[in-house]
Amino acid sequence: MSAEIESLSTDLKSRRQGQGVSPMLVALVVLGLLLAVYAHWRFGQFDERIDRLRRQLTELRTINDQLDTRLQTLADDLESSRSTWRSEVRGLREVPGQLDALSRSVEELRARTEAPQRAWVRAEALYLMELAERRLRLERDVETAIVALESADARLATLDDPAVREVRAKLALELAALRAVPVPDIADVLGRIGRLEDEVPTLPVIGMPASQARRDRPEAEAPGVFERAWRRVRQAMRDLVSLRRIEPATARLVTQEEESLRRQHLELLLFGARVAAMQPDGAAYAQSLRAADVWLQQYFDTSKPEVEAAAKELAALELTIIEPPLPAVGEAGRLLQGVIRGSTSAP
Repeated sequence: MSAEIESLSTDLKSRRQGQGVSPMLVALVVLGLLLAVYAHWRFGQFDERIDRLRRQLTELRTINDQLDTRLQTLADDLESSRSTWRSEVRGLREVPGQLDALSRSVEELRARTEAPQRAWVRAEALYLMELAERRLRLERDVETAIVALESADARLATLDDPAVREVRAKLALELAALRAVPVPDIADVLGRIGRLEDEVPTLPVIGMPASQARRDRPEAEAPGVFERAWRRVRQAMRDLVSLRRIEPATARLVTQEEESLRRQHLELLLFGARVAAMQPDGAAYAQSLRAADVWLQQYFDTSKPEVEAAAKELAALELTIIEPPLPAVGEAGRLLQGVIRGSTSAP
Protein backbone atom coordinates (compact mmCIF):
# COMPACT_ATOMS: atom_id res chain seq x y z
CA MET A 1 0.00 0.00 0.00
CA SER A 2 2.83 2.45 0.86
CA ALA A 3 4.59 1.61 -2.44
CA GLU A 4 1.50 2.57 -4.40
CA ILE A 5 1.29 5.86 -2.50
CA GLU A 6 4.92 6.59 -3.18
CA SER A 7 4.39 5.76 -6.90
CA LEU A 8 1.44 8.16 -7.08
CA SER A 9 3.44 10.85 -5.34
CA THR A 10 6.33 10.42 -7.81
CA ASP A 11 3.93 10.49 -10.76
CA LEU A 12 2.34 13.66 -9.49
CA LYS A 13 5.69 15.31 -8.98
CA SER A 14 6.75 14.41 -12.55
CA ARG A 15 3.56 15.71 -13.96
CA ARG A 16 3.83 18.84 -11.86
CA GLN A 17 7.30 19.39 -13.20
CA GLY A 18 6.38 18.59 -16.84
CA GLN A 19 3.11 20.43 -16.92
CA GLY A 20 0.95 22.27 -14.58
CA VAL A 21 -1.49 20.36 -12.35
CA SER A 22 -4.63 21.83 -10.98
CA PRO A 23 -4.97 22.15 -7.22
CA MET A 24 -8.31 20.39 -7.29
CA LEU A 25 -6.74 17.32 -8.71
CA VAL A 26 -4.07 17.41 -6.12
CA ALA A 27 -6.64 17.69 -3.38
CA LEU A 28 -8.63 14.81 -4.76
CA VAL A 29 -5.54 12.68 -4.99
CA VAL A 30 -4.55 13.55 -1.44
CA LEU A 31 -8.06 12.86 -0.25
CA GLY A 32 -8.09 9.56 -2.04
CA LEU A 33 -4.79 8.70 -0.51
CA LEU A 34 -6.11 9.56 2.94
CA LEU A 35 -9.24 7.54 2.35
CA ALA A 36 -7.12 4.65 1.17
CA VAL A 37 -4.93 4.89 4.26
CA TYR A 38 -7.98 5.11 6.54
CA ALA A 39 -9.67 2.22 4.75
CA HIS A 40 -6.50 0.18 5.03
CA TRP A 41 -6.32 0.96 8.79
CA ARG A 42 -9.98 0.20 9.31
CA PHE A 43 -9.77 -3.04 7.41
CA GLY A 44 -6.79 -3.98 9.53
CA GLN A 45 -8.85 -3.35 12.66
CA PHE A 46 -11.72 -5.32 11.18
CA ASP A 47 -9.41 -8.21 10.47
CA GLU A 48 -8.08 -8.14 14.02
CA ARG A 49 -11.62 -7.94 15.40
CA ILE A 50 -12.74 -10.73 13.13
CA ASP A 51 -9.80 -12.84 14.27
CA ARG A 52 -10.61 -12.04 17.86
CA LEU A 53 -14.27 -12.86 17.29
CA ARG A 54 -13.25 -16.09 15.60
CA ARG A 55 -11.09 -16.99 18.56
CA GLN A 56 -13.93 -16.11 20.94
CA LEU A 57 -16.34 -18.09 18.81
CA THR A 58 -13.96 -21.02 18.93
CA GLU A 59 -13.74 -20.67 22.72
CA LEU A 60 -17.51 -20.39 22.98
CA ARG A 61 -17.91 -23.50 20.88
CA THR A 62 -15.43 -25.27 23.12
CA ILE A 63 -17.30 -24.07 26.19
CA ASN A 64 -20.59 -25.06 24.56
CA ASP A 65 -19.23 -28.51 23.87
CA GLN A 66 -18.07 -28.75 27.44
CA LEU A 67 -21.47 -27.58 28.62
CA ASP A 68 -23.15 -30.10 26.38
CA THR A 69 -20.94 -32.79 27.81
CA ARG A 70 -21.63 -31.60 31.34
CA LEU A 71 -25.34 -31.40 30.68
CA GLN A 72 -25.29 -34.89 29.25
CA THR A 73 -23.41 -36.10 32.30
CA LEU A 74 -25.89 -34.35 34.57
CA ALA A 75 -28.76 -35.81 32.59
CA ASP A 76 -27.25 -39.27 32.93
CA ASP A 77 -26.68 -38.71 36.67
CA LEU A 78 -30.23 -37.41 37.05
CA GLU A 79 -31.63 -40.42 35.27
CA SER A 80 -29.51 -42.69 37.40
CA SER A 81 -30.67 -40.79 40.51
CA ARG A 82 -34.24 -41.10 39.39
CA SER A 83 -33.83 -44.83 38.97
CA THR A 84 -32.22 -45.07 42.37
CA TRP A 85 -34.92 -42.87 43.87
CA ARG A 86 -37.64 -44.99 42.31
CA SER A 87 -35.99 -48.10 43.74
CA GLU A 88 -35.70 -46.46 47.16
CA VAL A 89 -39.33 -45.32 46.99
CA ARG A 90 -40.38 -48.85 46.20
CA GLY A 91 -38.23 -50.04 49.08
CA LEU A 92 -39.77 -47.44 51.41
CA ARG A 93 -43.22 -48.58 50.41
CA GLU A 94 -42.25 -52.05 51.53
CA VAL A 95 -40.79 -50.79 54.85
CA PRO A 96 -44.11 -50.73 56.81
CA GLY A 97 -44.78 -54.34 55.96
CA GLN A 98 -41.23 -55.27 56.84
CA LEU A 99 -41.49 -53.38 60.13
CA ASP A 100 -44.74 -55.18 60.96
CA ALA A 101 -43.13 -58.52 60.23
CA LEU A 102 -40.09 -57.57 62.30
CA SER A 103 -42.31 -56.42 65.16
CA ARG A 104 -44.21 -59.69 65.09
CA SER A 105 -40.96 -61.61 65.11
CA VAL A 106 -39.67 -59.59 68.06
CA GLU A 107 -42.91 -60.13 69.99
CA GLU A 108 -42.80 -63.84 69.31
CA LEU A 109 -39.17 -64.00 70.42
CA ARG A 110 -39.95 -61.95 73.52
CA ALA A 111 -42.89 -64.19 74.35
CA ARG A 112 -40.71 -67.27 73.98
CA THR A 113 -37.94 -65.86 76.16
CA GLU A 114 -40.23 -64.32 78.79
CA ALA A 115 -42.62 -67.25 79.07
CA PRO A 116 -40.37 -69.35 81.38
CA GLN A 117 -39.60 -66.33 83.59
CA ARG A 118 -43.28 -65.34 83.75
CA ALA A 119 -44.26 -68.91 84.63
CA TRP A 120 -41.62 -69.03 87.36
CA VAL A 121 -42.76 -65.74 88.92
CA ARG A 122 -46.39 -66.87 88.84
CA ALA A 123 -45.50 -70.17 90.49
CA GLU A 124 -43.47 -68.39 93.15
CA ALA A 125 -46.35 -66.00 93.89
CA LEU A 126 -48.77 -68.94 94.10
CA TYR A 127 -46.49 -70.70 96.59
CA LEU A 128 -46.39 -67.59 98.80
CA MET A 129 -50.19 -67.29 98.69
CA GLU A 130 -50.62 -70.94 99.68
CA LEU A 131 -48.05 -70.47 102.46
CA ALA A 132 -50.00 -67.50 103.81
CA GLU A 133 -53.23 -69.48 103.75
CA ARG A 134 -51.65 -72.43 105.60
CA ARG A 135 -50.00 -70.27 108.26
CA LEU A 136 -53.24 -68.42 108.81
CA ARG A 137 -55.40 -71.56 108.97
CA LEU A 138 -53.10 -73.79 111.01
CA GLU A 139 -51.18 -71.33 113.20
CA ARG A 140 -53.26 -68.15 113.01
CA ASP A 141 -50.03 -66.34 112.14
CA VAL A 142 -51.42 -63.07 110.76
CA GLU A 143 -48.07 -61.28 110.52
CA THR A 144 -46.41 -64.03 108.49
CA ALA A 145 -49.48 -64.26 106.23
CA ILE A 146 -49.32 -60.52 105.54
CA VAL A 147 -45.60 -60.68 104.71
CA ALA A 148 -46.15 -63.65 102.37
CA LEU A 149 -49.04 -61.98 100.52
CA GLU A 150 -47.10 -58.72 100.18
CA SER A 151 -44.17 -60.63 98.69
CA ALA A 152 -46.51 -62.40 96.26
CA ASP A 153 -48.01 -59.10 95.16
CA ALA A 154 -44.54 -57.58 94.67
CA ARG A 155 -43.53 -60.48 92.43
CA LEU A 156 -46.69 -60.24 90.35
CA ALA A 157 -46.14 -56.49 89.97
CA THR A 158 -42.83 -57.14 88.18
CA LEU A 159 -44.63 -58.97 85.37
CA ASP A 160 -46.78 -56.07 84.14
CA ASP A 161 -49.14 -58.81 82.97
CA PRO A 162 -52.80 -57.96 82.27
CA ALA A 163 -53.70 -61.57 83.04
CA VAL A 164 -52.94 -61.10 86.76
CA ARG A 165 -54.71 -57.78 87.29
CA GLU A 166 -57.77 -59.46 88.77
CA VAL A 167 -55.52 -61.60 90.95
CA ARG A 168 -53.74 -58.53 92.32
CA ALA A 169 -57.04 -56.75 92.93
CA LYS A 170 -58.31 -59.70 95.01
CA LEU A 171 -54.94 -59.91 96.73
CA ALA A 172 -55.20 -56.26 97.77
CA LEU A 173 -58.58 -56.94 99.37
CA GLU A 174 -57.22 -59.92 101.30
CA LEU A 175 -54.26 -57.87 102.52
CA ALA A 176 -56.55 -55.06 103.67
CA ALA A 177 -58.70 -57.56 105.59
CA LEU A 178 -55.66 -59.09 107.29
CA ARG A 179 -54.22 -55.70 108.25
CA ALA A 180 -57.55 -54.88 109.92
CA VAL A 181 -57.33 -57.92 112.24
CA PRO A 182 -56.56 -56.77 115.82
CA VAL A 183 -53.33 -58.28 117.10
CA PRO A 184 -53.75 -59.38 120.75
CA ASP A 185 -50.97 -58.58 123.20
CA ILE A 186 -50.29 -62.15 124.28
CA ALA A 187 -47.23 -61.13 126.31
CA ASP A 188 -49.34 -58.78 128.40
CA VAL A 189 -52.00 -61.47 128.91
CA LEU A 190 -49.36 -64.00 130.03
CA GLY A 191 -47.87 -61.46 132.42
CA ARG A 192 -51.24 -60.73 134.02
CA ILE A 193 -52.02 -64.44 134.44
CA GLY A 194 -48.57 -64.98 135.94
CA ARG A 195 -49.16 -62.24 138.50
CA LEU A 196 -52.46 -63.87 139.47
CA GLU A 197 -50.66 -67.20 139.88
CA ASP A 198 -48.14 -65.52 142.17
CA GLU A 199 -50.97 -64.09 144.30
CA VAL A 200 -52.80 -67.42 144.78
CA PRO A 201 -50.72 -68.55 147.81
CA THR A 202 -51.66 -65.33 149.63
CA LEU A 203 -55.38 -65.24 148.87
CA PRO A 204 -57.53 -66.01 151.95
CA VAL A 205 -59.52 -69.22 151.66
CA ILE A 206 -63.00 -69.47 153.16
CA GLY A 207 -62.78 -71.06 156.63
CA MET A 208 -59.03 -70.42 156.98
CA PRO A 209 -57.91 -68.60 160.15
CA ALA A 210 -56.23 -65.25 159.52
CA SER A 211 -53.14 -66.32 161.43
CA GLN A 212 -52.80 -69.37 159.20
CA ALA A 213 -53.12 -67.20 156.09
CA ARG A 214 -50.23 -65.08 157.29
CA ARG A 215 -48.22 -68.16 158.21
CA ASP A 216 -48.76 -69.85 154.84
CA ARG A 217 -47.44 -66.94 152.80
CA PRO A 218 -44.23 -67.98 151.04
CA GLU A 219 -41.13 -66.33 152.37
CA ALA A 220 -38.72 -67.42 149.66
CA GLU A 221 -38.93 -66.39 146.04
CA ALA A 222 -41.09 -68.69 143.93
CA PRO A 223 -39.32 -71.05 141.52
CA GLY A 224 -39.39 -70.61 137.76
CA VAL A 225 -42.67 -70.39 135.87
CA PHE A 226 -42.51 -73.75 134.14
CA GLU A 227 -40.99 -75.51 137.14
CA ARG A 228 -43.73 -74.13 139.38
CA ALA A 229 -46.43 -75.12 136.90
CA TRP A 230 -45.06 -78.65 136.57
CA ARG A 231 -44.89 -78.98 140.32
CA ARG A 232 -48.52 -77.88 140.62
CA VAL A 233 -49.62 -80.32 137.93
CA ARG A 234 -47.89 -83.23 139.69
CA GLN A 235 -49.33 -82.23 143.05
CA ALA A 236 -52.79 -81.89 141.52
CA MET A 237 -52.53 -85.33 139.96
CA ARG A 238 -51.43 -86.85 143.25
CA ASP A 239 -54.24 -85.18 145.12
CA LEU A 240 -56.90 -85.73 142.47
CA VAL A 241 -58.83 -88.20 144.63
CA SER A 242 -58.77 -85.87 147.61
CA LEU A 243 -59.80 -83.02 145.34
CA ARG A 244 -62.96 -84.86 144.45
CA ARG A 245 -63.85 -85.32 148.12
CA ILE A 246 -63.78 -81.61 148.93
CA GLU A 247 -67.10 -80.51 150.28
CA PRO A 248 -68.76 -77.19 149.41
CA ALA A 249 -67.41 -74.24 151.31
CA THR A 250 -69.00 -73.75 154.71
CA ALA A 251 -68.33 -71.64 157.68
CA ARG A 252 -66.26 -74.40 159.27
CA LEU A 253 -62.53 -74.18 159.41
CA VAL A 254 -60.70 -75.97 156.62
CA THR A 255 -57.71 -78.18 157.09
CA GLN A 256 -54.35 -77.33 155.63
CA GLU A 257 -54.78 -80.14 153.12
CA GLU A 258 -58.11 -78.72 151.92
CA GLU A 259 -56.64 -75.23 151.73
CA SER A 260 -53.69 -76.51 149.70
CA LEU A 261 -55.94 -78.40 147.30
CA ARG A 262 -58.12 -75.33 146.75
CA ARG A 263 -55.08 -73.16 145.97
CA GLN A 264 -53.53 -75.82 143.71
CA HIS A 265 -56.74 -76.22 141.76
CA LEU A 266 -56.98 -72.46 141.17
CA GLU A 267 -53.33 -72.40 140.07
CA LEU A 268 -54.01 -75.32 137.74
CA LEU A 269 -56.92 -73.46 136.13
CA LEU A 270 -54.78 -70.34 135.69
CA PHE A 271 -52.00 -72.47 134.22
CA GLY A 272 -54.48 -73.91 131.71
CA ALA A 273 -55.53 -70.38 130.75
CA ARG A 274 -51.90 -69.41 130.25
CA VAL A 275 -51.20 -72.43 128.05
CA ALA A 276 -54.34 -71.68 126.01
CA ALA A 277 -53.18 -68.07 125.55
CA MET A 278 -49.82 -69.30 124.25
CA GLN A 279 -51.49 -71.53 121.64
CA PRO A 280 -53.63 -69.39 121.19
CA ASP A 281 -56.85 -71.27 121.87
CA GLY A 282 -59.65 -68.82 122.58
CA ALA A 283 -62.21 -71.40 123.66
CA ALA A 284 -59.91 -73.16 126.15
CA TYR A 285 -58.66 -69.79 127.39
CA ALA A 286 -62.17 -68.50 128.14
CA GLN A 287 -63.24 -71.83 129.68
CA SER A 288 -60.23 -71.92 132.02
CA LEU A 289 -60.79 -68.32 133.13
CA ARG A 290 -64.51 -68.88 133.76
CA ALA A 291 -63.73 -72.01 135.80
CA ALA A 292 -61.08 -70.10 137.77
CA ASP A 293 -63.55 -67.30 138.51
CA VAL A 294 -66.20 -69.79 139.69
CA TRP A 295 -63.63 -71.55 141.87
CA LEU A 296 -62.43 -68.25 143.32
CA GLN A 297 -65.98 -67.15 144.13
CA GLN A 298 -66.80 -70.50 145.74
CA TYR A 299 -63.74 -71.25 147.88
CA PHE A 300 -62.05 -67.92 148.53
CA ASP A 301 -63.15 -65.07 150.75
CA THR A 302 -64.55 -62.50 148.30
CA SER A 303 -64.99 -60.02 151.12
CA LYS A 304 -61.26 -59.54 151.19
CA PRO A 305 -59.83 -56.82 148.89
CA GLU A 306 -57.19 -59.08 147.41
CA VAL A 307 -59.76 -61.70 146.41
CA GLU A 308 -62.05 -59.03 144.98
CA ALA A 309 -59.14 -57.59 142.95
CA ALA A 310 -58.28 -61.08 141.67
CA ALA A 311 -61.91 -61.62 140.63
CA LYS A 312 -61.93 -58.32 138.71
CA GLU A 313 -58.68 -59.23 136.97
CA LEU A 314 -60.12 -62.61 135.97
CA ALA A 315 -63.21 -60.89 134.51
CA ALA A 316 -61.01 -58.43 132.58
CA LEU A 317 -58.83 -61.25 131.24
CA GLU A 318 -61.92 -63.15 130.15
CA LEU A 319 -63.01 -60.15 128.08
CA THR A 320 -59.60 -60.00 126.37
CA ILE A 321 -59.84 -61.56 122.91
CA ILE A 322 -56.75 -63.62 122.20
CA GLU A 323 -58.14 -65.36 119.12
CA PRO A 324 -59.86 -62.72 116.95
CA PRO A 325 -61.88 -63.94 113.94
CA LEU A 326 -59.73 -64.20 110.84
CA PRO A 327 -60.83 -63.28 107.32
CA ALA A 328 -60.91 -65.89 104.61
CA VAL A 329 -57.95 -65.79 102.25
CA GLY A 330 -57.13 -67.98 99.28
CA GLU A 331 -59.44 -66.63 96.58
CA ALA A 332 -56.53 -64.74 94.97
CA GLY A 333 -54.49 -67.94 94.92
CA ARG A 334 -57.31 -69.86 93.22
CA LEU A 335 -57.60 -67.11 90.59
CA LEU A 336 -53.86 -67.33 89.97
CA GLN A 337 -54.12 -71.10 89.61
CA GLY A 338 -56.70 -70.54 86.86
CA VAL A 339 -54.37 -68.10 85.09
CA ILE A 340 -51.51 -70.60 85.26
CA ARG A 341 -53.66 -73.44 83.93
CA GLY A 342 -54.92 -71.22 81.10
CA SER A 343 -51.40 -70.19 80.09
CA THR A 344 -50.11 -73.77 80.09
CA SER A 345 -53.03 -75.06 78.03
CA ALA A 346 -52.74 -72.23 75.46
CA PRO A 347 -50.90 -73.20 72.22
